Amino acid sequence: MLEKNPTIPQIYIGEDWFNLQDVLDSYKDETCGAVDIFIGVPRSAPEDGEVRELHYEAYKSMAEKVIQEIIEEAKQKFKIKHAVVHHRTGVVPVKVPSFLVAVWSGHRQEAFEACRYIVDNVKARAPIWKKEVFKTGKESWK
Repeated sequence: MLEKNPTIPQIYIGEDWFNLQDVLDSYKDETCGAVDIFIGVPRSAPEDGEVRELHYEAYKSMAEKVIQEIIEEAKQKFKIKHAVVHHRTGVVPVKVPSFLVAVWSGHRQEAFEACRYIVDNVKARAPIWKKEVFKTGKESWK
């Protein structure tokens, strides 16, 4: 039995954040024995210059297209069933989630590998940029 909840988008880029349980409940497939989740959270550490917040911007339509391509690549490469990718835009303070990848598959190994593949490729290829704002008031685009 396969169920999808249309209120949780597969790909989302914006200022909202969805409840993790709702994301997990958004896809049900009795052949899936694994769900792997990555949540990226801005951090502040002395070696990073003590960040206060991140400001994210995106070329939304292009980012959505690139992310869809990455998901399709992961489905082919790792034989996963489904993936959800959400990324915030706007101001995101330290300790607040900004990036989510959830992957459903038959087995854990495929889920682990596909999740890492999606995370790494979204960060490398999707046109999403961040400006670090430090506690000193200085700013730096990444």
